[in-house]
Amino acid sequence: MNLLNTIQTFERIIVNSLVVRFILFLYKILVFLESLWLNSRFCRLLERSIRHARLGLIGQFFTNDPKVRFEKQAESSLLIRLGKSMAAPFGRIRILFIEKLLTLSKASLFGTILSHLAQPEGWQLGGLAKAGLAFLFGLALSLLYTHSITVKIGLALTVAFVLLALWRHSLATVAEIWLDSSVGKAFYSLLPSELYPQNREKLTVAPPLTGASASLMYFLLFALGALLAYFWIKTSNPLVLALPLILIIIQVIVVHPVIGLWGVAAYPFIDWLLRLKTASLANWWDELLMVLIVGSLFVHWITTPNFRWRSHPTAAPLTAFISVMLFLFLIDHTYPSLAIPIDGLRVVIQHMLWFYLVVQLVRSPGQASLLIIVFTFVGAGIAAYGVYQYVTGAPMPSGWVDQAEDLRTRAYSIVGSPNILGSLLVLTTPIALGLAYQGRPWQRLFYLGITAVMALGLLFSFSRGAWLGLALAVILFSLLQDRRLIALMLIGAILLPVLSPSVSDRIGYLLSPEYFKKSSTDGRLERWSLALEQLQAHPITGAGFGRFGGAAAERHRAELPHRTLYTDNYYMKTGAETGLVGLISFILLMVAAVRTAVGSAVHGPPRYRPIAVGIACGLFGVVLHNAVENVFEVPLMVASFWLCAALVWVYCSSAPTVEKN
Repeated sequence: MNLLNTIQTFERIIVNSLVVRFILFLYKILVFLESLWLNSRFCRLLERSIRHARLGLIGQFFTNDPKVRFEKQAESSLLIRLGKSMAAPFGRIRILFIEKLLTLSKASLFGTILSHLAQPEGWQLGGLAKAGLAFLFGLALSLLYTHSITVKIGLALTVAFVLLALWRHSLATVAEIWLDSSVGKAFYSLLPSELYPQNREKLTVAPPLTGASASLMYFLLFALGALLAYFWIKTSNPLVLALPLILIIIQVIVVHPVIGLWGVAAYPFIDWLLRLKTASLANWWDELLMVLIVGSLFVHWITTPNFRWRSHPTAAPLTAFISVMLFLFLIDHTYPSLAIPIDGLRVVIQHMLWFYLVVQLVRSPGQASLLIIVFTFVGAGIAAYGVYQYVTGAPMPSGWVDQAEDLRTRAYSIVGSPNILGSLLVLTTPIALGLAYQGRPWQRLFYLGITAVMALGLLFSFSRGAWLGLALAVILFSLLQDRRLIALMLIGAILLPVLSPSVSDRIGYLLSPEYFKKSSTDGRLERWSLALEQLQAHPITGAGFGRFGGAAAERHRAELPHRTLYTDNYYMKTGAETGLVGLISFILLMVAAVRTAVGSAVHGPPRYRPIAVGIACGLFGVVLHNAVENVFEVPLMVASFWLCAALVWVYCSSAPTVEKN
């Protein structure tokens, strides 16, 4: 009875608390404003305007069904039919090769081992423990033989031996351990219900190794442990012992290449972490990952009978743009050093290639949603750290703020640039907002909170171009998903000068004569003027890759006869270096990417519509932000943009085709 009285007392305290009362009061205000908005003439006028706009030429161009359009183009394309007819003999040869390979592998020792390694999610804890014991036994013997073992190392090895010995009879698989762990349960609780494995009986179990295959595997692990101990002693670098983990990651990516795309989704975090530890590897890790995924895709092509290549409506425009860039590179002969145009071309097209890999690897809306949610979590963590920087007053270079402005700091998080942080959050914030429209109520609140954190991170970056990009992206989101957001934006615009004077002051300074004067002498306007001069001097093919501005020109500034600069406008930078040919090609590519994204969001399945709308609006915001910032000069932004551009199509392509008049 005393416990019941205590619980009731706590309930009364919570219900009568000021916080709860304020939340209820705020909720009543929002309900009242919603009814006021829905009954207003402005709302009715807006609805009529949207309906008329969708019937217009531009509205139909961006919102027609991309799947129907793509299928009709594929059926009428002579080039596609010719390619299929030419590839048919190679397909028959591939099937014969796969059948021969399967026949040889059934009775071979290595075939048994490979079939076991091909199911890492089905590895049993007992088998892993035995493999770990073999590895540690080789490691310990090598250390004892060289008299290199210490008390700490001996104690750690003893504890590891005991734990692995206790686990050696366990039948639990890796997938079951992950699903039953606290981290796994917390992770899946944030995902849509269709992504959680409903039937445990369908979880695969890898065929166990027995006899000669088990002996061979344990011997190899024993030899690996002994060899790593030797290199550890010679190099005095304990990171050598991380090689087994690296080998497991490579194996998992080879078996499930789509998992390698998690590295693209977490690109900012991985790149930042590697630059803290190993700067040399930080310059190559994404190339190594791309090569590994390409190799894994090839392995699946030659070993999977039902493998099918996939396409995408934006694949043709992207391929055409890359072809134009290669053509401009080949006809250029005025460079002072061949390394300059090669580096300039690489900066433009290298990270666009992720698009093709994502198209081939992601084959279901579930896989797409998982990647998008991981990408959203990474963005939320980056935004939260940016908010922390602003609150604690993290130091920043003086050049980030004009002397006439009174800003104590700008958030830049782990990205290193406030403008690129803003651009990343322009892409992720609409996605988080879209996730807040689906799932269980508490999941919606969670993603709504993430959206708020991202909005604060973007606000504290004080990137005016990113503010504009996000504002227009949210307007598009409201037009496609929820008109009430327009009313909230109007309220926010009214309250902004009161809630954050520094934001309104920064916007006001942008419109002041002093800003225009300084920008015309040493700022954006001057750089844009120089870019236009380059375009006028070389109107057709431009000045050449890496010879006007951006990262490539900055790296080779000693070889160039003029000063290098960042244009703060990727379109003008593209025009200055590739002329009208490259500029028009790039604009058409951006229009094609946004058109496919918006069409996929409008015509995709209703349950995926909010997240697809969020992706489309994020892409739209980045395309706009590129007009005032060199967004695509940064690899993480290019990779993230084309990751999202490829994923949004998956939602539409999974829906049944519906013919429309």
